[in-house]
Amino acid sequence: MRSCGSRRGGIIAGLLVSGLVVVCLIIAGSIFLARNIRIQTTARNGGGNDLTIDTPVGHLSVHAHEKPGTAATDVPLYPGARSARRSGGDAVVEWTSNNGHSDKGFSITASEMVTSDPVDKVLDFYRAQLPNWIVVKESGGEARLELRDGGYKRFIAIHERHDGTHIGVASVGEPASN
Repeated sequence: MRSCGSRRGGIIAGLLVSGLVVVCLIIAGSIFLARNIRIQTTARNGGGNDLTIDTPVGHLSVHAHEKPGTAATDVPLYPGARSARRSGGDAVVEWTSNNGHSDKGFSITASEMVTSDPVDKVLDFYRAQLPNWIVVKESGGEARLELRDGGYKRFIAIHERHDGTHIGVASVGEPASN
């Protein structure tokens, strides 16, 4: 007949061995990733950076561009609005798998402008300029417009702050063809 103490010691030993195996697997996985993933950043002359990540399953590249004061494609700039301090830029993200197939990438463009005009006046301007856009949200001091065209999405967020009305414009979709 076994005593209860020897059974408890067997369970603790089994848990310790299992924990040791898990720690060894984590260390082995970390070494594999450290040896097989390469990350490289490159500064561009015109502003922005490129980031490339090579992995065992494919290649990811991000091309970022700083474009202060510009808005997303096909979105008119609000008259008299000035660029916000930390505004503007875009990025193109592309993935290529190791089997040679280039999966579609996507681009992200964003900017922020500021005007002294009230939210209602800014919203009226965009409603007149972009009649096909849907007003997703409209409440006191805040509004959001949206347009979805296939896989391409554009957004305009308008909100009031202490220094004026902020107009955020973003666009997400397939990268422009060269």
